[in-house]
Amino acid sequence: MALQRTFVGIDVSKDWLDLWLAPLKRFERAGNDGAGWAAVIGLLKSLGIEAGIVVAFEATGGYEQGLRRALLEAGFDVRRLNPLRVRLYAKSLGRNAKNDRIDARVIARYAEAADTTPDILDPARERLAELVSHRRRLVDERVAVGNQTNTLHCVLLQAQNRKRLALIERQIDETDTLILEAVGQVPSLVAKVGLLKTLKGVKDITAIALVALLPELGRITRRAIAALVGLAPFDHDSGKFTGTRSIAGGRAAVRTALYMAARAAARSKSPLGDFYKRLIAAGKSPKVATVALMRKMLVTLNAMVRDNEAWKHAKPC
Repeated sequence: MALQRTFVGIDVSKDWLDLWLAPLKRFERAGNDGAGWAAVIGLLKSLGIEAGIVVAFEATGGYEQGLRRALLEAGFDVRRLNPLRVRLYAKSLGRNAKNDRIDARVIARYAEAADTTPDILDPARERLAELVSHRRRLVDERVAVGNQTNTLHCVLLQAQNRKRLALIERQIDETDTLILEAVGQVPSLVAKVGLLKTLKGVKDITAIALVALLPELGRITRRAIAALVGLAPFDHDSGKFTGTRSIAGGRAAVRTALYMAARAAARSKSPLGDFYKRLIAAGKSPKVATVALMRKMLVTLNAMVRDNEAWKHAKPC
């Protein structure tokens, strides 16, 4: 007999955690701190059905991290949800009103209705993800400051921006060192990065970004991983009308890393390069062909991690 699951929704804010306890049909509030996390765990255990509880909350940019870690360490099934999807689900139910209690209840209903992936606790990967995300922000800032510098006419302002650029460059170099140290200290991360790099076009930057920002790699189906990253072509048809298939949503940082790898693979003399050339020969635009190649590479990487096998076309070292 399948285990009966009970979904608990938690609306997370900077200071508070608002819970909807479906079995008791009541709301509870706790502080978003160590004492509050302990109180939440105590409430959940008091339900007497600990093994069947699924705790869901939205990703809030970091305010959920302490609660998440405490729940995972306590052995609960945790689901971290996309806030946009939860809000669209609420609107589909006609819930236009929004407050903490309503949000907690909608989160529980969405987690029960949607196909969500259980979260896992992996401190090494999470530290790596923090470093990779920080590096991406620094690179974005470098581009922004550089573009701004090109439009400035004041010599003093130009000098200030050059100093900022120099500082950003140093911080990127320092972060790169921390990233390499974070990977090198964990044999499982070293092995996974090495495995991903057997696919043509995938170098250190792409492999590390995938390991850090896509923990679902190898854990879900090829269709699910493509949709998660935002590389699944969605239909746009109605009646006799057939619209253009297009991608939407997903993890932009992962797509950026895959794009660089796909451009390298497209120029290579490999099955991936041949795939890209066939698409171009068939009349596909370079953009469409590149996205198709990115999806093919992602699906291949997903299978490689799932089976723990190197790319079958990789040349022996």
